[in-house]
Amino acid sequence: MQKIKIGINGFGRIGRLALRAAFDWPEFQFAQINDPAGDATSFAHLLNFDSVHGRWLYQAEASGDTLVIQGQAILLTQHQAIADTDWSGCDIVIECSGKMKSKAQLQAYLDQGVKRVVVSAPVKEAGVLNVVMGVNHQLFDAAIHQIVTAASCTTNCLAPV
Repeated sequence: MQKIKIGINGFGRIGRLALRAAFDWPEFQFAQINDPAGDATSFAHLLNFDSVHGRWLYQAEASGDTLVIQGQAILLTQHQAIADTDWSGCDIVIECSGKMKSKAQLQAYLDQGVKRVVVSAPVKEAGVLNVVMGVNHQLFDAAIHQIVTAASCTTNCLAPV
């Protein structure tokens, strides 16, 4: 089975928790992380120790410009602009910077060959599906939706109710 290669742009709390949650999913391989605000040593520490979720099951270590987890090396870059990072090796990018929230900005991923972008914040433009699991996830159509959002934290808290 060929693994789906995942990139994360923005390795703050949401980016780190996305990696923690899906790291051992057999269909995924985390290939790249971009965040201009830190280095591999800092991000390894923050990944290993979360103030709410505690110590992570795995041990992340820094090795130059990579994070190494369970023998898997994940390239770490530190660019501000999407286009300054080579995302061509990723099938999906999880956009967690909180800054890239327009189709025009997110198009830079698709222009590099990324198949899908999942934004962790709302994108308030026509044609971008705000997915709330358990509420409207069935509306996702892979043939139509290259960019989707996970809506907002408020939407995810209130919509299921």
